[in-house]
Amino acid sequence: MGIEMSYPPSAFSRQPKGRAGQATAELVVGLLALLVVFMGMLQIQSLARAHTQTLLAARQQAGQDALASPYVLRNATLRWISDWQAGTDKIIYSRDDTARLGNSGAANDGIIVPANPSALNTYVPGNELSAASTATLAELFLTHGQSISQPIDLFPIIRNLVYGATAIQFQSDAWLTWTHIE
Repeated sequence: MGIEMSYPPSAFSRQPKGRAGQATAELVVGLLALLVVFMGMLQIQSLARAHTQTLLAARQQAGQDALASPYVLRNATLRWISDWQAGTDKIIYSRDDTARLGNSGAANDGIIVPANPSALNTYVPGNELSAASTATLAELFLTHGQSISQPIDLFPIIRNLVYGATAIQFQSDAWLTWTHIE
């Protein structure tokens, strides 16, 4: 009368042939997933740093223009001229004169509103006064700073698994109020 004891299979006992190496494969897949997550975090950190640097550069440029004595408006398509500075020949409105920049408020009150831009556009489509009546915020005593980053190379693992581009580039814009209004 012998008692025969049955123990559950241990981790060290032989596995059937179909399951041999499964733990190793799961370990490798888990390590690869951790590598992708870690590289993704490093990539996000480098992209965040580049974005912050371009934003700071744009803010610095807008800040310098906001404190400038003459009104400076960069990257704008529409410029307002308030008057002309006579050049070396001392004759106003000649070739050597330079324009003094104005602002959209004075131009709007003195020229655009009396011209009735909506009615004017029906008679002369595409005229400058009608376009000026819908001027952007860039014309309202704001200074614009803009910065474009150098291309940031993506890690190969991120490039192949997540995003197909080889590099990412940032553009940052900053708008500040001009402080030397005269």
